[in-house]
Amino acid sequence: MPKTLLLEAGFLCLPDNLFAESLPDLREPIGQALRYEKFEFARLRCWISQHRIGVLIEGLAESGAGTAKEVRGPKAAGAFDYNNLPSLAVQGFAAAQGVQYKDLVLKEVDGEKYYFAKRQVTGQPLEKSVGRIRDAVFAALNFTAEPWNSSSRFVHPPVYFTAMLDDKVCDVDLDGLKATNVTASHDGLAIKYHVLSGAQFYPQVLQQIGIVSETAERRKILETRIRSILPEGYVLRSEGARISRLCFYKESLQPLLIKFAAGYLDMPEAVLHCYMKKHFSLLACDNNRGKMMPAAIAISEKINPQSQEAVLRAAELDEHFSRLQQIWQADIAALPARLSELAARFDRDKMLVPEAGNPLARCAVWLIPRLGLEKITPDINLLISLIAEGERTKIATLLPSTGHAVIISQIGDIAAFKRAVPVLQEICDFFAGRLSAPADVSARVLCLALLMRNYSMGNIGELADPAIITGLLRVADFRIDIFQAFADIFPGFNLPRRVWLQNILAEVQKEPFVKIAGESFLASYELDPAAFYTAARTWKDIAAADVEALSALFHRMRSKIEGGQPIREEISDCQIEKEVVESLVALENLPGIDYLAIFEFFNREKVNIEACLMNLPPVLDDTNPEHLSRISLLQRLVRQLGRLPFVVREKTGAKK
Repeated sequence: MPKTLLLEAGFLCLPDNLFAESLPDLREPIGQALRYEKFEFARLRCWISQHRIGVLIEGLAESGAGTAKEVRGPKAAGAFDYNNLPSLAVQGFAAAQGVQYKDLVLKEVDGEKYYFAKRQVTGQPLEKSVGRIRDAVFAALNFTAEPWNSSSRFVHPPVYFTAMLDDKVCDVDLDGLKATNVTASHDGLAIKYHVLSGAQFYPQVLQQIGIVSETAERRKILETRIRSILPEGYVLRSEGARISRLCFYKESLQPLLIKFAAGYLDMPEAVLHCYMKKHFSLLACDNNRGKMMPAAIAISEKINPQSQEAVLRAAELDEHFSRLQQIWQADIAALPARLSELAARFDRDKMLVPEAGNPLARCAVWLIPRLGLEKITPDINLLISLIAEGERTKIATLLPSTGHAVIISQIGDIAAFKRAVPVLQEICDFFAGRLSAPADVSARVLCLALLMRNYSMGNIGELADPAIITGLLRVADFRIDIFQAFADIFPGFNLPRRVWLQNILAEVQKEPFVKIAGESFLASYELDPAAFYTAARTWKDIAAADVEALSALFHRMRSKIEGGQPIREEISDCQIEKEVVESLVALENLPGIDYLAIFEFFNREKVNIEACLMNLPPVLDDTNPEHLSRISLLQRLVRQLGRLPFVVREKTGAKK
């Protein structure tokens, strides 16, 4: 009879960067891990917040999946007599293995043929497999933060561990905690434990204590409650990613209206907004024209917050804003003189050159030629120089990525810089969440440069989210290999490529799309998000047979050159090869990684490529001058074909 297994790790308070910037659907990686371990189940449900990671596995088979075992029997020679009747040895072997002699399989071993019996070995009882399931479930969670100790997977030590198979507590532990039959609710710092009479009652108990499973449902509840407490004329700032993030990690969905003095709005909105996000996780309020209002929304940690909590938190915010305003006033007293100096230099030289080593300038130097934007280099340099002045202020040091907002408020009547104000304002609007991408191309380049710099500096947050970076690249249609960009601009930075690729994979799987070769794609060393999504829309109707044919072609070409050294571009005398090379050169010279052009190239040239593969030896000899041009061509073809995300680059065991 199918069983239900509950695994829950409870915590005091997990950080809200547990999964970097992605908000994963944990059912996918956990389901894959269970299937890999041969555990079959009917349904998987997950609950995650700052206080718990709960997994309910329903419809588990009573024992793990059985495995097939082959047992070698007698030799084929002499196993049957002239009447084709089995010898006593064959009959005895078949009976001993519990099979009929006609079901024996003939196989060759070291040149000698033997009969084999296939036996099904029963899997381990489910009660004995809970430890394996526990390990598979928690190992599937791709945390980005460091574990609290070397023997744990969690960033904080759990305070309790629940493991129940139907109505029985399992004999397992987690980080030294023995399994129990309780779950917990949190009211501020107070923890209340709730006894579970069975794993199947876990969802009802969580519902009774006000914990909703789905992030989308949590968000509906929160937004409805926020609307009920907003003053007339106030609206919640459009911050979809942040609201979803709060709903993903927060269990309490009780909003508080936090008011502050209108005089603080004399500081740039971007400064106030950044400070509220960094220190208090507040959601800003605007009016109907998008201007910040003197109020914000906080989420209480209590199940039933008291009215006094909003007053206390408003007083705390006022104290912080008062100190921030003092820093701001000191900055604006010194900034006009520095801007005047910069304007005089610009009037004299007719250009500004950013200081050496400026990371925004390094980004721009890399991006501009690859995007074909050399004409806007003077404008970009001017904007980088202005932002650099803003980031020298104390307030921008305290709140990185507010330098552009600081400068806008102080340009005033400086004629040399007035044309930069609309561009800087677009940058501010982008980081405030009002624009999916700036309209001005200079602003787009600088937004990308700011995002990349923030990410490489470890400023993980809304201003450095891989999804925002890839989203900007898509909207701006900037065709670049973003992995190569990080490697070249920030050579000491270890980019977590797999996290980026997992985000892309999760997004494309939401729509009908050609099946991506999972592990091959996740092992990629390059990614061009704009080109990828453009191609994805076209690939929805690719036949599975075409995908398999391209994977097979990849392996056939690679098998010819495996283990050889890279060969410089060699010129062939073969006309067919010359034609393929001519088209290949045009493909290689395209900006970024044009996945669609690669796919079309192999569709168009497949006949010529097959002709090049005809009558070749099993392996090409890279010491033979006659083979060099062919090796060079195949190496280049393998590189291009391996870029397609649905091409399986590694052979599976079944195909060996």
